[in-house]
Amino acid sequence: MKRGILTGVALTLMAASSAAQARIEAGFGYDQGLGVMLQLNNQINAFVGNDGLAVDYLFARGNVDQVEEMPVRWYVGGGAFVGWDDGYGVRVPFGLELQMSQRWEAYVQIAPDLDFDDSAKFGVDGAIGIRYTF
Repeated sequence: MKRGILTGVALTLMAASSAAQARIEAGFGYDQGLGVMLQLNNQINAFVGNDGLAVDYLFARGNVDQVEEMPVRWYVGGGAFVGWDDGYGVRVPFGLELQMSQRWEAYVQIAPDLDFDDSAKFGVDGAIGIRYTF
């Protein structure tokens, strides 16, 4: 089942990335363990790590004042996660993106979540990483 989910996500992202004028960002970070992340058109975040998989839709974005001439943006989204060994659930990520150069950005986020493994449990996850824009 794990490979089926991963294959489905990979095929979906590949199909979406072939659309004309798609903005694709890829990088490494820590979210569901250590892994890789993709962002498509500044709206969809997908993360595959050694502890699980997360997919979020970013429905609100904005700008923060300049920090040392580097633009900082914020975002809020909604999504879901699946842990390879334990649980699945929904989450609401809140994040900041720091544009380091024209193609590189760093991000940090917190994501309150509701895990539906055996019973509903509330938790808060964090993520940090770096992305490159193609």
